Amino acid sequence: MNRSTVVRGLAAASAVCAVMLAACTPGAEDGGWLAAKVALATVERAAAPRALHGVGELEAVRQVELASEASGRIARIVFESGQQVAKGQLLVQVDDAPEQAERLRLRAQLRNAEAALARTRRLLADKVANQEQLDNALATRDMARGALQGIEAMIAQKAITAPFSGVIGIRRVHEGHYLRAGETIASLVDAGTLHVNFALDEGAASRLHPGQPLEVKVDAWPQRSFVAQVAAIDPLIDKSRQLRVQARLSNVEGLLQAGMFAGIRLLREQSPSVLAVPETAVTYASYGQMVFVAESDGRQGLKARRVAVKTGERWDGRVEIVSGLEEGERVVVSGQIKLADGMALEPAASDALSEETPDAGQARGSTA
Repeated sequence: MNRSTVVRGLAAASAVCAVMLAACTPGAEDGGWLAAKVALATVERAAAPRALHGVGELEAVRQVELASEASGRIARIVFESGQQVAKGQLLVQVDDAPEQAERLRLRAQLRNAEAALARTRRLLADKVANQEQLDNALATRDMARGALQGIEAMIAQKAITAPFSGVIGIRRVHEGHYLRAGETIASLVDAGTLHVNFALDEGAASRLHPGQPLEVKVDAWPQRSFVAQVAAIDPLIDKSRQLRVQARLSNVEGLLQAGMFAGIRLLREQSPSVLAVPETAVTYASYGQMVFVAESDGRQGLKARRVAVKTGERWDGRVEIVSGLEEGERVVVSGQIKLADGMALEPAASDALSEETPDAGQARGSTA
């Protein structure tokens, strides 16, 4: 037996094996593909919660950075950081000794001007003084009174009090510090009621109205939702085509703080039920959104058919199908990566993406 005869024999044997394997392979008649094991879900009608989503920030209805209106050395600080203070309570006393001395002088000057005015009036009644002298005495009295009121206002500016009741923040000054006009002393916040400031696309303008309820979520309390109400809608759309909205939120429990980041969910009117599928059923490509539909191959089997769809809103792991599918159709929800149009399908007993074994969950939890 020569070498060429051996080669021809091996080639013939390989061809026979290939024919036999093709004859025994499921789906070979459909193009030579093995049946792909996939998870399926049914296109169903569901009530889609219509909602607008946004992000915003919490702001106290009353919050302020306390600052002095007058310069001077701090003589006393009569509050502690984080303390609850009442409206009108003295917080910081700036040295006002020069103003106090000036007030004594101006009081004496006012008393003298008032006595001179009274004397001039008596003399005018006796025809000893004239009207001009009375007018001068009256002007002198008024100027003395104005100067005294000015110094008293300056003294009041150096006694810094709480403009409203609330919690005072961390102080930024110390006794003996020279305080300049406008320099911040501490923040004061009344967080009993909060504003939620957020923005929505201008298209939402027709669906907003004062008093409309909304849900607020914050990272500090991920398991809780707080209910607020739309209080004001800005009449002006900004240059980024956003509509600014402000809602009012009660904070009786004191769980929320001004400055927190907030997620906003504003419910709209409910619409008729819509077609929906699990979000995992939709695949995204440069040419659009696609879904694989499982349909009969005519021989008690299933095959994949690629369908272009248009999607709507998403909620709770589901997505609205605006067009492309019919109610009752079955779609592939996992295993799409290996699929092609016309490929044979084998339905899986469960969806590996939505179900998790206890061991896997515990393993992930232990590594967190």
